Amino acid sequence: MNEQELLDMFIQERIDMLLTKLSKMRPKKSVEEHQRILQAEQFIDSLPDKNREMVQEYIERFSDCLATEEPYLYRQGFMDGVRVLNLLGKL
Repeated sequence: MNEQELLDMFIQERIDMLLTKLSKMRPKKSVEEHQRILQAEQFIDSLPDKNREMVQEYIERFSDCLATEEPYLYRQGFMDGVRVLNLLGKL
């Protein structure tokens, strides 16, 4: 494992830890929210096969896009923090 892969693994683990913490802090979903999710799932399941596959593929691509963006944003935030520390050290 090279240095970049190790850094990527560290970042992904940290993001997972933060998301777990965030999910514990969020208020529980209301009955109405659960009902809307169930209705959406039932709607998607009732679509013709071709349309259902298209919607599911869209959802997967959207999720993949978010999963790709999170480590990048975390890395950039980390680098911003290092820059601020360096700037403060020069004062």
